[in-house]
Amino acid sequence: MPSPIRVLFFLLCLAAPAQTVYLFSLDGLGHQLLTKSPVTAPLKTLRRLAARGAMADGIQPAFPSATGNSHAALWTGVYGDVSNITSNSQPYLPRAAHTFLERNNGYRSDQLAAEPLWVSAGRQGLKSVAYQAPQVFPFRPFTTHPNATLINGYQSRQIAGHTILRRKDLIFDSPTGFHFKHGPLTLRGTLTATGVTVENTVVRLAPVETKPPLQRPLARHFSDGLYLADPVPAVIYFRLFEFTAADLLLYVSPIQELAISQGEATAMLREAGGFIGNTHFGPKLTTSQSLEVMELLTRQNARHTLWLAEHLRPALFIGYIPICDELGHQFLGRHEQGDADATRAMLWGFTIAERWLQQVAPLVTKQDHLIITADHGMAPISKLVNVNEALRRAGLGKAATHVYNSVLINTTDWKGGTVQNRDAVRALVRKTLEETGVFTAFYTPEEHGKNYGISGPAGSDLYFDLKPGFSVRDTVGELFPPLDKPIGSHGFVPDRPDMLATLIVAGPRIGKATKWPRLKSIDVAPLAAKLLGIEPPKQARGRSPL
Repeated sequence: MPSPIRVLFFLLCLAAPAQTVYLFSLDGLGHQLLTKSPVTAPLKTLRRLAARGAMADGIQPAFPSATGNSHAALWTGVYGDVSNITSNSQPYLPRAAHTFLERNNGYRSDQLAAEPLWVSAGRQGLKSVAYQAPQVFPFRPFTTHPNATLINGYQSRQIAGHTILRRKDLIFDSPTGFHFKHGPLTLRGTLTATGVTVENTVVRLAPVETKPPLQRPLARHFSDGLYLADPVPAVIYFRLFEFTAADLLLYVSPIQELAISQGEATAMLREAGGFIGNTHFGPKLTTSQSLEVMELLTRQNARHTLWLAEHLRPALFIGYIPICDELGHQFLGRHEQGDADATRAMLWGFTIAERWLQQVAPLVTKQDHLIITADHGMAPISKLVNVNEALRRAGLGKAATHVYNSVLINTTDWKGGTVQNRDAVRALVRKTLEETGVFTAFYTPEEHGKNYGISGPAGSDLYFDLKPGFSVRDTVGELFPPLDKPIGSHGFVPDRPDMLATLIVAGPRIGKATKWPRLKSIDVAPLAAKLLGIEPPKQARGRSPL
């Protein structure tokens, strides 16, 4: 007979409202950046969450500390030695069928060999949503479940990219009527006294924003959305940055397929608007104009998140947003060198991130749990080194190749492989790189595989770290390629302080102001499973801090 206490506990659990675990990845939000840099001061919501919940002393990402494989570790509880996701662009498997130079996309699910968290939840009876998370697309039987709704616009088809049009790019059919190509589509418009109209969508000229969006609406000067039924359902937006008698500057957002594993995305697109992928800071837009596009991306990500949570009501919601990574890549190096414009841009960008947090945080009720994490940190970079050029000059160009802060050797288990003595070639590779004076440490699967998860069929043969300020770029013919301006980068040894990612957790099972020690990214899936009351993913090796 069960005890009365057990029966009472069971009845209370039945009566309690169902909880949701929200797991959001803020790509590129490093622990060191969050805790030590003044440019992240706008992230007040995160600090409030940490005060009423738990914060880890950073989490160790995958090695290399890159986006694709580090997210796979977050979802599966294992590193690339088990998941076969070892980089953003990793070797194709099986080895016998592919050369050592062929590459697979680490953001996609094609090669994922470990069960992701949304499948774990689904097979244990819980509904889940995974929005824009790496490794959800394409929708393979192994990575999907009837209880899981997966939505992705990053790896699905892009019909047209971010587009910047000047007057010379428009084809005029009359003094005021024009048309232009956006991917395969022809869009028609008219010049008006206050701006332009494109396919009956009014686009008014408005001054470029000069201050961060502390109170004002995000992306307030963009047009209403224009719904497109073909070639894929999508919603696009326009922004008129300049408009004179002589010229104009018209931004057109991408046409991107929004893939969904079950059902249709049409209702969400019509009610919440379109998907905007990563922004691209470039010479065609000023920094302020580009930040406005980032506001549009963020606004639409939040609208989709809220719509999905309201309409699908999952027990597990996994979300992803790229803006912290974009800020770091573009501006961190210049900010660290005292560039005032870069510092202003980072403060603006983290204000955008704060506005996103302010919108999604209210989803979390008193019985829910919220996990805010990231894939990796970011380091300022001012110099480059070319690994493949160093190998070529040493006569090793056909025996070894660079794969994101590691070197892969053309051993005989690869199709057409020629290297029989891997250890001898690896020693030559190490000696070659050491002679450049740039590389500070080396790591092998045999010695460091257990800690970093760098063994397995998709793993490399030698991993490395570099002097602070250096990163790798494979530019043909140059050992030390020039870098136009300082940037931010990652990929380095994952327990380096600037590579550690963020982990903050809040909810009824988490004590106030709890401090956890340094964890690993493979601990996040077991933590989420623990909060959900389910078993972790089948292959998971990480451990929940609870």
